[in-house]
Amino acid sequence: MPIAKFETPEGDEVEVDPADVVNISEGAEDETTTIELDSGEEITVVATRLEAAAELGLDPLDFVDADDDDALAEDYDDDDADSGEDGYEDE
Repeated sequence: MPIAKFETPEGDEVEVDPADVVNISEGAEDETTTIELDSGEEITVVATRLEAAAELGLDPLDFVDADDDDALAEDYDDDDADSGEDGYEDE
């Protein structure tokens, strides 16, 4: 697999070998992701987990939990979807 390049929150560029990735988790700041390597090193990058997994060429389903989207699911209303609305409450 090719090496993936990411930007850190500090603006530095880092290279990550997808073969070394053991976990991808949400970062401490908005729109950041922490990539854990098999060496134990953790790298925080500016990307969502889905974007990071895609850039690394990894299956996002292995790293993105559907339960994390509960906030969207809580706002969904089947009645609105049946009436032609988009189904989500207006904010």
